[in-house]
Amino acid sequence: MLLRVIILLILAPVVHASEWKSLIDQAPEGSQVALVVEPLSASAPLQIHYRDDRFLPPASTLKLFTATAAELALGRDYRFATRLWQRGQQKGGQWNGDWLLQFSGAPDLTRQQLADLLDVLRQRNIREIKGDLLLDTRHFSGFDRAIGWPWNNLGVCYSAPAAALTLEGNCVAASLTNRGPQRPARFYVPPHQPVEVTADVEVVTPRQMDDRLCTLESRVGPGNRYQLSGCMSNQREVLPLNFAINDPVAYGKALVQQELKRLGIVLRGEVKTGTREGDWQQVAEVYSAPLEQLLTTMLQDSDNLIADLVFKNLGSLTGQPGSFARGERQLKEVINQHTGIDMTLARLEDGSGLSRDNLVQARQLAGLLQWLARHPEMVTHEVLPVSGQNGTLKYRRSTRQPPLKGAIQAKSGTVNGTRNLAGYMDTASGERYVFVLMISGLSLPEKMPRPTPLTRFERALLEWIHANG
Repeated sequence: MLLRVIILLILAPVVHASEWKSLIDQAPEGSQVALVVEPLSASAPLQIHYRDDRFLPPASTLKLFTATAAELALGRDYRFATRLWQRGQQKGGQWNGDWLLQFSGAPDLTRQQLADLLDVLRQRNIREIKGDLLLDTRHFSGFDRAIGWPWNNLGVCYSAPAAALTLEGNCVAASLTNRGPQRPARFYVPPHQPVEVTADVEVVTPRQMDDRLCTLESRVGPGNRYQLSGCMSNQREVLPLNFAINDPVAYGKALVQQELKRLGIVLRGEVKTGTREGDWQQVAEVYSAPLEQLLTTMLQDSDNLIADLVFKNLGSLTGQPGSFARGERQLKEVINQHTGIDMTLARLEDGSGLSRDNLVQARQLAGLLQWLARHPEMVTHEVLPVSGQNGTLKYRRSTRQPPLKGAIQAKSGTVNGTRNLAGYMDTASGERYVFVLMISGLSLPEKMPRPTPLTRFERALLEWIHANG
């Protein structure tokens, strides 16, 4: 055995720090880089810890912590429940009393599931409600959006509010259509969607857009009202749009009213928010997909809404309403208890990584990845995107071509000025490594030749690790 170790040491390539440091020096001007490369076996030759103690924005690599904590605290079979309650009594086709819908932040709650719950009334031949229909959203408290979410992104669906009453992903699909020169673009939103949008958008050439600095702008008003202005390119026939629901409760009220009308049920009272106080009886419930499936979607597609609803739900485990602040406290406690990683100084304003105020160390991410490698049964370890094959790494320019294609299993993370990658790499030697690459302070022109300096830098560094690991 001793002889084998000696032979391995002799045959192992000599890794010079000057090589990878010279590559880091080629990072885009003004940026900050943190790098961790750690082997998963004792015989692997390469190990790098470069500025891994710096607190940098994790972006969506934060979802690694969110997913792990959720699975540990809730279990992979956990499901979010949405329930229907009643209070009162039926007399013929009339209900004397109230009904209540209780929401828990199910990320995948659909309009059809809402209809299924309300259909219970039709099945009982109830045609009139002499009372109110209450929407119970007290499962969460505080703001639906986290500290550090940019105001100018609040109208887009990747910034959809993480509310207890979440329906259809709190997102509405719409479009702008190019109707030709000298005519404003035509806006369309499906008539069943209870949103109000006014649009005054010019159709111009790309050159005119550049010269006039004219872009498409969306302003969010009270309720679910939006105003579109600015320009769209004449090179687009149809521009798909997605609006984040600004007021989930107002949206929920409108959909409930639509469903009652469709069912032919007359509500004499109001659809309003309220809580279960007094003598209520549960009538029906619907469930989300199991947590395992939700986390798979979250990690593969980097779904912010799932991450933030799971994060806030962690905060409700104390018996209090979930919130971003309670989610942070609970996540840190769960991670420390199970993995030993101390995140006291980390700043977690949300569970998605969307907040610009989040701060995490590369060494903390590496520590989590090392722990996950020792627990390969965890969903977070099983479903990470694979370079050039699926998820957010399928088309990543720096990793989708050989030799990196299929060699990396990792979570990406991108917000303004930040580009991160954290996961595992199978190197040319057959060894498997944990790696974390965090790049912040990026400032690059919007238009530049492909591949960009950032892509070239990332590819060169990762290919060096692949060849020397």
